[in-house]
Amino acid sequence: MTDAHRPVFEYKIGLLAPSRVGKSTLIASLLKEGQQLLNRETSVQLTADRPTLNRINATHNMVTGALKARVFEPGLVPSTPDPSYFRLLLEPRGQDLPIRFDILDYPGAWLEKGGNSDQNEQKWNECETFLSDSSVLIVPVDSVLLMDAGDTHAHLLTAHLAVSQIEQVVQRWAKNRRERPGEPAMVIFCPVKCETYLSDSGSLQDHSAQLRQQLCDQFSEVLETIREAAPHASVRYLPIDTFGCVELVSARWTPHADSPGGVMLMPKYRVRPPGTITRKGLDDLVSLLCRQLVEAARLQSQRTAAVRRVTAEFSRRHAEAQEGFFRDLWLKVNGERRRRIEAADGDEARYRDAEQTTRSLFDVLATLAERANGARLQHLS
Repeated sequence: MTDAHRPVFEYKIGLLAPSRVGKSTLIASLLKEGQQLLNRETSVQLTADRPTLNRINATHNMVTGALKARVFEPGLVPSTPDPSYFRLLLEPRGQDLPIRFDILDYPGAWLEKGGNSDQNEQKWNECETFLSDSSVLIVPVDSVLLMDAGDTHAHLLTAHLAVSQIEQVVQRWAKNRRERPGEPAMVIFCPVKCETYLSDSGSLQDHSAQLRQQLCDQFSEVLETIREAAPHASVRYLPIDTFGCVELVSARWTPHADSPGGVMLMPKYRVRPPGTITRKGLDDLVSLLCRQLVEAARLQSQRTAAVRRVTAEFSRRHAEAQEGFFRDLWLKVNGERRRRIEAADGDEARYRDAEQTTRSLFDVLATLAERANGARLQHLS
């Protein structure tokens, strides 16, 4: 997209998860970690508008306060009550090439129950439209549910993960992506709260293989839907430590009337001293998103440049075409020849601008590509 003064590339990123998985925390972490990573390793900066910063700071304060209590129970953190947009801007320093991406946060219960009421159903329909239009879908998955649900409640796992509801949204998204083959198409499955299961987090045991296998087993239908409906889409697997300084103490099923089976899994964590947040895996998510969106912007700019080149060539031929002595004289006298030349000059300037934008985005992409992926980031397709 282009405004009157500069190119603006706009994309949507959808988060697809039921309630209490930690969507808001993941978004807040994405900005804070993203800013630090990009400032440290690249010439690209990540910023946000004031409402987004306010929501992110509120989430960060709530989580930090809970961690300082030394015992952390995610179930006590309030859920998102209403849908809200997080608007982030990715911009190369010293260049006027903003890449904006919007992330929608919404009550996870809407995914599970389609809005719960007539009023919320309409809002959920709007959320579904946003998700289906998204360039990238991030699917946060509660790793405690995957790993510690227990045999007694194993039959409830698929319902608590909202696999069927996620599959329906993904199917609509995949069909939408198939109709837009020139646009980005990526799904990232992100098990969260992985600190207890991965040895690089400080855990004494490594359950990384079991975690991945559990996710693939539970979401096998979703993965098959993507392969069938959007075979060109890239599917990635990236486990993330939500806090990095916690260790699972217990995971108990407790009565909860609104949950499948009338119960909810309530994990409880102890905080590892000194309680400093160190989120592993999130840097790879930031890098992956940035590369995907910059590459999409580059391809969009490249297509724009190709169209403008054809337009500029036609305008120049039209401006310089010889139409006979008397006709040429008349074009000169009435100013038409000058207007045609000015139009051709303008079209060529726009073409050069698009070419420069494409080269600049290529340079930014090359800078982002210099950072090697971590071992956690894997392909699922």
